[in-house]
Amino acid sequence: MAGVERHGRPRDPGNDAAILDAALDLLIERGAAGTSIEAVAQRAGVAKLTVYRRWRAKDDLLMAALEHARAPDMDAAPAGQSIDELISSIAELLSRPRFRVLMARVIGASVDYPKLVTAYTKRYLQPRLNAMAQIAQQAIDAGHLPPDTDPSVIQDILASSIGSVLLQHTEDVTALQIEHRLRNLLRHIGYRS
Repeated sequence: MAGVERHGRPRDPGNDAAILDAALDLLIERGAAGTSIEAVAQRAGVAKLTVYRRWRAKDDLLMAALEHARAPDMDAAPAGQSIDELISSIAELLSRPRFRVLMARVIGASVDYPKLVTAYTKRYLQPRLNAMAQIAQQAIDAGHLPPDTDPSVIQDILASSIGSVLLQHTEDVTALQIEHRLRNLLRHIGYRS
């Protein structure tokens, strides 16, 4: 198909970034329900049609904004990482106020925007939870946790504690405080580094 011409102006990658940044900012400020395509276009300084050409629905735009916001340290934990390293990286991530608010907004969107939350869970949360279970199994194999420990229980305990930090701490909380809390929790279930 060589020689086929594309009609119209080429897409401006600067517009893509501006739209995604605007969508993320509005999601954090107003939540999913308070974010509209019109508001995103206005904040990004583009026409509404420019947004609709890229994303047909608000759910798609918000999911793209979440993907756009992901830093490399938000990806699933490396296979060889220890529980201690995992706890430190989780604590650092949870100490970021903007990240905590964003995650609270995503959790809050679960009733009205299940497609958004399902996509986020599938693309981001589930791979992280799977990595937690693998790291827990490595700790069991290394003798850092009791031999009869179920890795999925460790996964559930850590995920629940992370959810608790997200929901309870709207004020500033440090990585050290979160790390201390998570380590304390693991000690109570038999973890020894």
